[in-house]
Formats: sequence, structure tokens, C-alpha cells
Amino acid sequence: MKGRYVALDIPVYDDDPGDYADEILENLRYKQFSLKAAGISSRVYNNWRSQGIVPNVEEDGKRTYFDFIQYLWIQIVKDLRKFGLPLGAIASVKDYLFDEDFMAKIELSDWDRDELKKGFEKAHGRPMTGEELKDIEERLKLGNTFLPYRFTLIVLVHFQHRSDTNIYIFAEGGVAVWSDLDQIHQPENKPDLSAPHINLPLGHYFAQFLSDETKAEFLPKVPILTREEQEVLRAMRNDEVKELTIKFSKKGSKRRADLITKVDKQLSDKQKKDIAQILGTRDYSTITMKTQNGTQLTFEEAQRTRL
Repeated sequence: MKGRYVALDIPVYDDDPGDYADEILENLRYKQFSLKAAGISSRVYNNWRSQGIVPNVEEDGKRTYFDFIQYLWIQIVKDLRKFGLPLGAIASVKDYLFDEDFMAKIELSDWDRDELKKGFEKAHGRPMTGEELKDIEERLKLGNTFLPYRFTLIVLVHFQHRSDTNIYIFAEGGVAVWSDLDQIHQPENKPDLSAPHINLPLGHYFAQFLSDETKAEFLPKVPILTREEQEVLRAMRNDEVKELTIKFSKKGSKRRADLITKVDKQLSDKQKKDIAQILGTRDYSTITMKTQNGTQLTFEEAQRTRL
């Protein structure tokens, strides 16, 4: 069996996801999206900026560029406007997600402390003392450029662990973020979803980004996919897929039948969108792809997190 891979200038996270935070952030914060690429006009952008809806961005002369985190927020704002959410309410959500002092308000869980200790001891090759842990906790609460906003941390955790993440906006104005990683490590803090709310699943925006062929040029600096997943996406866009088999985990409540797609000519737009959604959320167990020229590629889901 021949294996083909594309060369991407992004890390592949097959090891402990905590080892790659620096690389992920470097790519997430790379300024590459113009107003046109983000899908808004300069008039709309200037209005939103005057209303406090968009965070501060760098401008190159007369041109404005967003990083991927800011790009995601722009897509969220466009949807919130479709829902009819007032600009003032959207500005409040922005203030929550782009709060520069958010770390000072966070109380680390036992799991967070264990992760800090693991990272320290792996880097230094010795046990971590209680004083050293306390010092790191205090320094984390200070404003920093590593994690400048709450939304930065939310997106970083998704890419480190591929956890399904949802942002909930409640009718009374509250905002809550919840992921399956939170469900594992702090289920007691799950927000009360019985109250009326808008649910913004981040996986939707990642899949939307992957499904948009006009965004292909930006993929090398956005660590959404591994090399193998990128190859599937590339083959779909070039209509090179002959057969694609996606097997899903048989564990838990989300049991799904395997998806076996045999292609006569080319995948439909709906099939491409569905497969992009699966790739973007890494909601699969194994993928096998056969291409028109006889190449076959088989790979398993990369481990989300070490429990």
C-alpha cells in the first residue's frame, strides 16, 4: 500500500497535546485574514469596531488583518446578527470572550494542577515542589501575551484535545462555555441549559472553514487537520476520491453506523460538507481512502487527551 502525505508547515499532535501549545498558538495568531477573507465590508467592520464588537487588530497601512481566533469571532458575530441579537448584547459577549484579565478570575482545578505538574516535571526532569506550583499559579493569573484572551484559551484547548466546545448565550445576558473535556474533569460546573439560550458549537465554524474552498490557502497556518486529514480534504476538493470509509466509535451513547462512500464521478456538495464536519471535529475512529489513481490511505483518530 502506498502512502501519500502533503507537507504542511504545522505540527501534528500525536503525542501529549500539552507539548505543542506554543506551536498551536503561533499558528492561531498568525495575521493572514483580510476583511474580504473574513467576509465583511470595511463599512460593517468600522461600525462594529465603533460599537466595541471586534477586538483590537493590527493594520498594515490601509489594510486590516485578523488572526484565526479573531476570524472565528467575526463568523460568530455574523450569525448572532442573523439571530437578531442587538449590537450591545454582542458587545457584552465579546467583552467576556476577549477579557484580558480572565486568568485572574480562574480557580485552577485539581486536574489543572496535575497537568501543570506533569508539564513542569517533564521539562525539568525532577519533581515539582509546592512552592513552585504556587508560584506558577500566581504568574498565570497575571496578564500575558501567551494567553491574551479567554477565547484564545478556548480555541487552544480545542486544538490540543479536539474537545467538542459550545458557547452558550443566555436570554438574561450570561455567557458560558462548555466542552466534553469539562464534562470529564469538572461535571459539577456544567451550566444550567434549561433556560433559553443560543448555542454556538465551535465545531460548526471549523467545519464551515474547511468546507469553504476559498479558504484553502489559509490552511497551512491553521492547525485544524493532521497531515492525513488534510490529504482527505485535498483529494475531495480535487475529485480524486474513489472510495471513502469512515468508521465511528461503538462506545458510549453516540453510536453511528459506518459511512462507506463509493464515488462514481465526484462527491456531492453535501457529502463534502458532512465529511469536512467529521474531519473538523475528529468525530471518527478510522478513515480509509482509496483514490482514483490507486493510492490508499488508512489512519486512526489521533488521541484527544491522556486520561
